[in-house]
Amino acid sequence: MFEEAVVDFLGLESIEDSASDWLFWEDTKVPIYLHDMLEWLKRDFVLESEMAFSMSKRKSTGIQYHQFTYPDGKVNMPIRVSYFVREKETDVPYVLDFCPVDGLHLEVQIMHLPEHSIEEFHKKYEEYGTKHGILRGHTVDAKMRFLQIDDVSWEDVVLSPEQRKSLDRNIVKFISHISLYESKNLPTSRGCLLTGPPGTGKTLTCSAIMNQVDSTIFYITSEDITDRGQISDLYDVARKVSPSIVVVEDIDTLGGIDRNRAGGDHPILGEFLNCLAGVESNSGVVTIATTNYPEYLDKALVDRPGRFDFRIDFGLPDEKLRKHILEKYLSSFNHKNIDLKPLVKATNGMTGAHLKEMVMMAYMDSLEASGYKKTTKITQKHLEQSMKTITENRAKYNHYKKESGEASILHG
Repeated sequence: MFEEAVVDFLGLESIEDSASDWLFWEDTKVPIYLHDMLEWLKRDFVLESEMAFSMSKRKSTGIQYHQFTYPDGKVNMPIRVSYFVREKETDVPYVLDFCPVDGLHLEVQIMHLPEHSIEEFHKKYEEYGTKHGILRGHTVDAKMRFLQIDDVSWEDVVLSPEQRKSLDRNIVKFISHISLYESKNLPTSRGCLLTGPPGTGKTLTCSAIMNQVDSTIFYITSEDITDRGQISDLYDVARKVSPSIVVVEDIDTLGGIDRNRAGGDHPILGEFLNCLAGVESNSGVVTIATTNYPEYLDKALVDRPGRFDFRIDFGLPDEKLRKHILEKYLSSFNHKNIDLKPLVKATNGMTGAHLKEMVMMAYMDSLEASGYKKTTKITQKHLEQSMKTITENRAKYNHYKKESGEASILHG
């Protein structure tokens, strides 16, 4: 039945007189590529008819749908269907047959008249995806699933004026004025490495940056990178939808790498190196990577412009910064008669995350003591108790590290 419908629509004598080409989309890419294809068909083509056929193509069936998640919610999308369309501008006919294989991989057969170039069809579809596709301006993970970014601003991050200026110049303003660099034949890609102990604000800084820019963002964590080729594929897409940002959390664990192992001989990290400064130009792509252990990264990664052009170190906050952090977090709560001086002195060695948790625990204590009244106030005693709890927990953790031998792994 399918062949008869194709022959009749294209005006041919037999199916052998037609030409065909194929697209194959892996399951992780199906939601995005399918969405863009259908939106493009809706904009630039006239739909003559739609139907679905069995795997053998010998009988008609109902159209098969699958629910995918997009930025605006869940949508049922057709995955087994045949579209008989004509391009509005040229009146050239095409038949597109969508068929799921091996789960949610999707195979698309494009039937057309042999005198018409299929390369032009592919070119127009790719141009639509690049300029108007669902990816543009949104955030996805390494498996191309859409993500919601936490609402974080610069005010939520504790940065020195120098750090803030560097991030603003090299990332936020760089992306918004990228055409100026391009007009001067300068590189339109940048790389930023954020280093420092856990809890010092690296991830929060990434969230703040992602809220400042109007671009497509690829957010990569080590858990989502398992196979060779994933990084290359992501950068290929990032280049097509540029300006874009690739954020790599904990780059020293990418692909399950051992932190002590040199980066250059690890296949996935080696692939990442090639993507940053390889044969392909990363025009319009900014890479931001974080690491708790920069000492374990290959020198070719951390000390080469074109891969990471600048580095920002997040150290443990000094007394002045600890006082600022505590004041910042306490400003959202009712509090009375608090002397920060002894608290600031006693929290030496704590990160911003520890200080935030200290205020959080103090608020929980105050709520419990007041019977969960909205007007509850944090007191000196609440903060001292929460600080004591965090200090004791840290001591237990450090003791465990020594007992298990983890200290020698993490600190040499």
